[in-house]
Amino acid sequence: MTMADERHVDFGTFLRQAREQRGLSLQQLAVTTKISARVLDALEHNDPGKLPGGIFSRAFVRAYAREVGLDPEAAVASFVAAFPDDAGADDMPSATSAVEAETFESRRRVVRGLLRLLGVVVLLALVGFLSYWSLTRNAPAPLADPAAPSSTQAAGSAGRSETAAAPQASPTADATPEQVVAPGTPQAPPATAAAPPAAAVAFAEPAGPPPVSAPLVVVLTVSDECWLSVSVDGTRMPSRNYESGERVEYAVQRSITVTAGNAGAVAMTLNGKPGRPLGESGQVVTTTISAAAYEAFLR
Repeated sequence: MTMADERHVDFGTFLRQAREQRGLSLQQLAVTTKISARVLDALEHNDPGKLPGGIFSRAFVRAYAREVGLDPEAAVASFVAAFPDDAGADDMPSATSAVEAETFESRRRVVRGLLRLLGVVVLLALVGFLSYWSLTRNAPAPLADPAAPSSTQAAGSAGRSETAAAPQASPTADATPEQVVAPGTPQAPPATAAAPPAAAVAFAEPAGPPPVSAPLVVVLTVSDECWLSVSVDGTRMPSRNYESGERVEYAVQRSITVTAGNAGAVAMTLNGKPGRPLGESGQVVTTTISAAAYEAFLR
């Protein structure tokens, strides 16, 4: 069946029929093409506006057609005819992969979001500066208290008080009986200040929560571009493409399930010990490891 023979069938239905003839589910096609099932579903429902590729929408069509046995260029031509406003640029390189298109669009959205956030931060900083400048400019100067004596008057009063009090200081008249010492009597050394008690009260900071321990720590290191889907203790982590050199670590209480689109590019350690290879290069492999019996997966 070709696109020319099925002109009465819409573009999305034609793709879906070709996929079903190959016996592929939408999830299987997502693994082999490395395109999310949401994007593939948008193609099959004639909704190209949901494609994240922007000008690279044709790359998704080529990848889909190649995996279901259709002529990629004929499929792209039918896509352009069906959706001329969403088909992207005419000079898009045919070698552009769907993964590159989705990655490009994702990075563009991130940059656009960061620019918007930066603009909001700059605007808030400007408003705060203008408000502070306006308040400090219009604030009245503090008034002097007429009842308070000036510094000069206070200094003069203090000098006179010290002068008047000086003649009255007599060591014999003001001394208490304990302070009068007969001539020739040996004097005891002056008493020193009492030493602080040895047992001082220590205020210890409250202890934080104990560190979370897990019976199994799994580290995955990617040596080449690879798509990974991970589920830890029944909780599925976000699936995405990993670049060479990326490393992820998971604390596992019960079990972990790893699906790798390029199994030969993933190295695994279990509690710091090297594990067996997940598979060969280019293989799509799903492996489940129990925390209680992880030794079976050690190299």
